[in-house]
Amino acid sequence: MKPGSRFWPPGRLATQGQMVEGVPMSYDERLRVLYIEDNRDSSEMIKLILGLSGIAVESAATAGEAIERAGSERFDLYLLDSGLPDGSGMALCRTLRVIDPRIPVLFYSANAHVDDIERGMAAGAAGYITKPNSDKLAASIIQLATNYRERRRPAFRDHRILGAAA
Repeated sequence: MKPGSRFWPPGRLATQGQMVEGVPMSYDERLRVLYIEDNRDSSEMIKLILGLSGIAVESAATAGEAIERAGSERFDLYLLDSGLPDGSGMALCRTLRVIDPRIPVLFYSANAHVDDIERGMAAGAAGYITKPNSDKLAASIIQLATNYRERRRPAFRDHRILGAAA
């Protein structure tokens, strides 16, 4: 199949003429990412870059807006900057992990010191990519979000046997 068709081969997605493994099977099931970034230019650039890989990106400019959207919408991954006008990305990461600990959080930040990366990971992030390295951003998002989707897919459970704990 070619780009633009409704269904891609299972587990593959065209991106800039190449195929990437581990992506949802139908174009209607695009990965949804909430990008929390207060710089509008950065936000628009990432929307464009990730859009080329078939990733739908919504944006929030503040931690408060991100928390509100995370509580009312479904996302496959949260992409965070570490510095926000109303709080730190580290605190937001911890809050997002409380809202739904299964949804991966990935930092995309210019703070490249080892201490910053360690704090991000300690806050519950699944990964940390430093700006302006965007070449592996889409592949990282696809891998983390696809793993999340696989974990959230309901398995068959016989509630008569497993009881209410299922």
